[in-house]
Amino acid sequence: MRYLTTLLSCLLSLFGCQDKVTSTSITRISEQGIDQLFSRTSVRAESASFDCVRSASGRCYYQVFKETCDGQQRCERGMLQAFDIRAGHTQKREGLPQGFRTCVSSSASVPCQ
Repeated sequence: MRYLTTLLSCLLSLFGCQDKVTSTSITRISEQGIDQLFSRTSVRAESASFDCVRSASGRCYYQVFKETCDGQQRCERGMLQAFDIRAGHTQKREGLPQGFRTCVSSSASVPCQ
């Protein structure tokens, strides 16, 4: 009976759900102990969830881009999307290309690096 249970467990695990890999990055900028920017971005396959936790300006300014580099380590950024989110809110973006990157700033006039 124990062998049957083990065999069934192995077979059932083959049909189990496997969640896609998620990468989460946290950007936190503080000045004199006070958060100027606190943002969390979770990337999964071709979508991303942008969470503007706190921002001194009241908004987080995001850029989504695709970076291409030549053989001599010169890279160019191709802007895909630029948007802002009010502090305390989250926004999900779908249909992003494979290998996209993101950056965030607390000001529209200060570009992401």
